[in-house]
Amino acid sequence: MAELRLPSGQLADRIELIGLAATGYHGVFDHEKRDGQRFSADVVCHTLTGAAAASDDLAATINYAELADAVMAELTGSYDLIETLAEKIAARALAAGALAVDVTVDKPEAPIPHEFTAARCAIRRLGPLLREPTPAADVVIAVGANLGDPRRQVVEGMDELEWGLIEPRRSTLWVTEAETLPGQGPQPDFVNAVIIGRTLDSPLALLERMRGIERAAGRVRTERWGPRTLDLDLISYKIAGREITSDHPELTLPHPRAAGRDFVTGPWLEVDPQATLDGTPL
Repeated sequence: MAELRLPSGQLADRIELIGLAATGYHGVFDHEKRDGQRFSADVVCHTLTGAAAASDDLAATINYAELADAVMAELTGSYDLIETLAEKIAARALAAGALAVDVTVDKPEAPIPHEFTAARCAIRRLGPLLREPTPAADVVIAVGANLGDPRRQVVEGMDELEWGLIEPRRSTLWVTEAETLPGQGPQPDFVNAVIIGRTLDSPLALLERMRGIERAAGRVRTERWGPRTLDLDLISYKIAGREITSDHPELTLPHPRAAGRDFVTGPWLEVDPQATLDGTPL
């Protein structure tokens, strides 16, 4: 299948398992369920491998050995249709951390009275970070700045965000002391706010739009927890009340530190007194 381009315009990297084969019991006929036959699968996981390459840490990437075991468990199972088999394999790959997956299932011994190579089902499935929400997703975005003219930049940042949100609501501006890492020098106080609304963007498409707004405000990412002209954090993304969760290096959802940050929870409760994060009331 074709390469996958992410909302940022970057081509996704790929981790591939090609030619996994086993005897399975998939088919609508009794003899297929009883006797079994050979099936094979190609699994192409679209992801970003930069974090894993930099850290040399298996936990930062897709463990293809574990995924191969999961695919084999599906291949050796029993479904009526190879369409179902392909869907089950795709779900396994997405659960392993793929942003998207291409699955091709071949059934070379299909009961067809003609000369052929294989009956094949090929699908592409997007993971939750790339999937456009239906219905619109409820999102919470934290906004902050402590360089330049922070009040103006926070307000203008929310103005830009509102263009892509349905029924947006924003908090008032809060002034809070900057959080810093050990060894970092003092920083100016932050101006913070929260904006909530609904979106038809996928999480990664929304993230890319947020990064574009940051760049337009002069944001330069050089120092972790350093001073910034504008900082936009996607705190929560819910579809039909269900929190979308992700531990992908590109985007962690919900935001892992939001519940412990008064400069997020305070403005958020101002605009939504019934707010919950990962099922827990603020």
